[in-house]
Amino acid sequence: MLLFRTIGYAIERRIRAATLSFFAGILFLVGLGFLTSALWMVLSTWQDPLFAAQVLGSGFVGLSAIVFLIAKIVSRPRRVVPPPAAHASQTDPLIQMLEGFLLGMDAGRRTRRTRRRED
Repeated sequence: MLLFRTIGYAIERRIRAATLSFFAGILFLVGLGFLTSALWMVLSTWQDPLFAAQVLGSGFVGLSAIVFLIAKIVSRPRRVVPPPAAHASQTDPLIQMLEGFLLGMDAGRRTRRTRRRED
């Protein structure tokens, strides 16, 4: 289940990044058109509409740069934390109790053996 969720997040992230990149490209082309017309106007005549065209062109290029940065941030992989595991052992409680008893008996025998050797 975690695998499908991870693949779904990756696909969703890439589609979102591609969509934002597409719109950033469109904004960049619009800005490039304004800057080109502004440069043409600057070179042909020195009048006031040039400033407006340069401001609009710079604004569109700036917006496209911001959208490109957002697309880069969005395309980063998301950390997926796996759900906490259920109880580690799903065995019968009677078997767990017997195992604990036997482990205790074995620990007691080992302790007794080491004391006799020391005496």
